[in-house]
Amino acid sequence: MKIVGFTLAKLQIPLIRPFITALRRTEHVEDIVIMLHTDNGCIGYGSAASTPVITGDSQESIIGALQIIANKLVGQEIANYEELLLMVQHSVVNNSSAKAALDIALHDLVAKNLNVPLYKFLGGGANKLKILTTVSVKDAASMVADAQLFVNQGFETLKIKVGLNPKEDIERLQAIRAAVGFGINILSDANQGWDAKSALNIIDSLVESKLGIAMVEQPVKAWDYDNLKFVRDNSKLPIYADESVFNLRDATKILADKIADGINIKLMKSGGIYQARAIYDLATAHNTPCMAGCMLESPIGVAAMASFVVGRSNIKFVDLDPIAMIKTNPVIGGVTLSGAELTLGEGAGLGITHIENLEPLLKVGV
Repeated sequence: MKIVGFTLAKLQIPLIRPFITALRRTEHVEDIVIMLHTDNGCIGYGSAASTPVITGDSQESIIGALQIIANKLVGQEIANYEELLLMVQHSVVNNSSAKAALDIALHDLVAKNLNVPLYKFLGGGANKLKILTTVSVKDAASMVADAQLFVNQGFETLKIKVGLNPKEDIERLQAIRAAVGFGINILSDANQGWDAKSALNIIDSLVESKLGIAMVEQPVKAWDYDNLKFVRDNSKLPIYADESVFNLRDATKILADKIADGINIKLMKSGGIYQARAIYDLATAHNTPCMAGCMLESPIGVAAMASFVVGRSNIKFVDLDPIAMIKTNPVIGGVTLSGAELTLGEGAGLGITHIENLEPLLKVGV
């Protein structure tokens, strides 16, 4: 199976409700989609979410990087996939989202070439996952209403976005816990919104209030490793690193210096499944738990991350909820959601057969 060309397109999917964090607000999933075409008619699907406030990658930079890297893949044999995955990682500096899109598309083709679902190629396991969902940061009453709605939909774990105002963050978490009870797991995510002193004061208040918060994610700035470690060393709750860990180099520092109690792995940060596997294996070797996350991505990226997650017992939280946030799903095949249960299809590769509503951008060799 040889790659003969590629297609780039935009995919925009409206959300049921706005997605709001300490860093941004958006009302759509907006992906750049790449399709790698082969000489036997197969298509490998990949996608990249533009999240400049986290990855630094805009739609324009993703498109540019994809053209540079994908042109190098034209004419290459899929059987040499290890070499191709390394080529993707080494073709340009940074640009992790574009690399992730190509890495996903290559993995899709590798599994299709073997005629197996991608999740089986990556290690097997059951094809179902219980996912958590996210409560966007708003006023406390609105967040309580959202939390109750999600619980009624079947979600057993909620991740609460905070980080805008320390006093109000405590009140938000108290109100949500009072509303949903203690049968629901609650995580909190500050998205870099606190300083170290505020983070520890908030954590102490949460513990004193006996809210049963399972962990706190990324309390301080991504680059502030010293204060992230200070919070971790003095916190009464587990601290997970998200924006502080993009690649294997970052993970090595976090783990070696005991900067966090857990790591959130995302394909858009790691540059795809290839490095995500290495980060997971390193964390597991250090007996450090992981979380599987994503940006605000289309079901293409969700299917790829879910394929990686199944069968990996050191992933303690599965945060793949964009598929629960969209009004309609234009991706035919791949993953489906029922309540809080994500199911991977049994088709080869990602199992995606068609994507509707694509806005064409570029064709090369097709």
